Amino acid sequence: MSANMVMRAAIVAATMMIGTASAATVVHVPPADVVAGTPLELVAEAAPATPTLTLHYRVTGGAGTFQTLELVRRGEQQWVAVVPPDAVVSPGIDYFIAAGGTPVFASETWPHMMPVVATASTERRARDIIRSKARRSQIQTSFEYVDYGHRMVGGERFDDSYYRIDAAFAYRLWAYPLEELRVGYTRLIGPNDSAAASECTDPTDPPPCHVDNGAGFKVAGWFELGLAPVEGFRLDTRVSVMATQGGFQPGVREEVRLGVREGSHIAVGIEYLADVGTNGFFRLGWGTVPGLPMAASVEITNIPDESRDAGVRLYYDIAHALPNGVRLGARVGYAARNQSVAGFTGGANASVEF
Repeated sequence: MSANMVMRAAIVAATMMIGTASAATVVHVPPADVVAGTPLELVAEAAPATPTLTLHYRVTGGAGTFQTLELVRRGEQQWVAVVPPDAVVSPGIDYFIAAGGTPVFASETWPHMMPVVATASTERRARDIIRSKARRSQIQTSFEYVDYGHRMVGGERFDDSYYRIDAAFAYRLWAYPLEELRVGYTRLIGPNDSAAASECTDPTDPPPCHVDNGAGFKVAGWFELGLAPVEGFRLDTRVSVMATQGGFQPGVREEVRLGVREGSHIAVGIEYLADVGTNGFFRLGWGTVPGLPMAASVEITNIPDESRDAGVRLYYDIAHALPNGVRLGARVGYAARNQSVAGFTGGANASVEF
C-alpha cells in the first residue's frame, strides 16, 4: 500500500511538471520587415495557463533601460504587444520576451536585434533637419531700392525709381509634398506722374505733374505655400492682397526652383501685382564658399506701374550665415528701361531661424 501511494505521487508530480512545461512553452517569430514610424505588432503563441507575458524593448545602441509592455491575449493561443510608432526608429529595436519574469525569447543580456528600415520621407525629413539644424521657424526682412534713372513724359523729366520692403514668417512643416508655409507683408512705393487736376494742385507744376508715392502700394499681405513633391524640386505659390492707388487688388507669384535656396540652385519665376506691374526673373545661386551663399539674377519688369515700359535688372546677392541662425545679406545691381538711361539697385536683408 505504501508502494502504491508512492507510485501515485510520482505520477501526479510528473503530470504537474509536464503541464508546467507546456504552459511555459512560448513560440515567437520576429517580423520580417519593420518600417520606422509605424506601430510594431509582436505576436507570441502560448497556452492560456502561461504566466504573464511581457515584452521588453529599447532602441538599438541605446544605453537606456528596457521599456516594458504586457502582452494581451488575442484568441485561444495568441498574445500581442504593440510598440508605439515613436519608438520604432532606425537603426533598430532590441527586445526580449519573458513569461512570469523568466526570459522565453532572447534575454536582457542577449536581446534580439531587429533592424528598422526608414521610409523615403523619413530619411528625407532627417536630411532636412540636419540641413536646417532642426530650426523650423524663420523671420525674414528685406529692403531694396531700385533706380532706373529718369523718364520723359510730355517733355517733363520724372524720376523712375521705387523702394520695396518685405517682412515674412516661415514655418517648415516637412509634411511632404507640403514643405513650408509663409505669411508676409510687402510695401512698394515710387514716384509717379499724373494728368489729373485733383492731384496737380501746385500751379508751378502743371499736368503732367510729379506725384510723390504715386506708384505702388503701401500695404500688402500675402500667403505662400512651398511645395516639394520630390527632393531638390520646389514650387512656391503666393497669393497676395494689396491696397493700391486704385483700391484693393490681387497679386500672385510663382517660383520653380531646382536645388537649395540657401545654396546652389536654379530658379525661374513670375510675379503679377495688379495696377503695379509684372516681374519675370531667372536666378542662379551657388554655395561653393562655406557660409557665403551667393546668387545672380536677371529680371524683366515694368514695376512700379503697369503703364511703364519694361525694364531689365541685373543684380548680385551675397549673404553671410552666422552660427546662431542669423543670416545677413546685401544686394547690388543695375537697372535700365532703355539703352541710354540706367540706374542703381541696392538692398539688404536679414533673417533669423529658430
